[in-house]
Amino acid sequence: MVAKVAIADDDSETLDLLGDILGSPTTEIYKAASGAELAVLLAKRGPFDLIVTDVAMPWMDGIAAIRSARGSGVQAPVLVISGISRPDLPAEVDRLGNAKFLRKPIRMSALRKAVSELLVDEA
Repeated sequence: MVAKVAIADDDSETLDLLGDILGSPTTEIYKAASGAELAVLLAKRGPFDLIVTDVAMPWMDGIAAIRSARGSGVQAPVLVISGISRPDLPAEVDRLGNAKFLRKPIRMSALRKAVSELLVDEA
């Protein structure tokens, strides 16, 4: 089975790095450079097996994009990553449901573990 993964980050280097790390012969990677692009991607190319998103992005942040998707019935697991130091952010991610939060900079082992847990929960 091929897993479809949507990745959103406004930093092109981070976006490419995440795509490289999460890409494999059994993974299709779809990229978005903003929350607005992520919302369109989820609507037009879904369903996805996993969504990985940054928080702070232009036009629409990652949390708002996921809230919008949840309102449209998208229940895919979400990995939210951010370098923002907001004490309320982990709780905000929890309220999305079926979501995990990792703070940047991310250790590769932590990223792989979170992705594995989210995809296993989905299977």
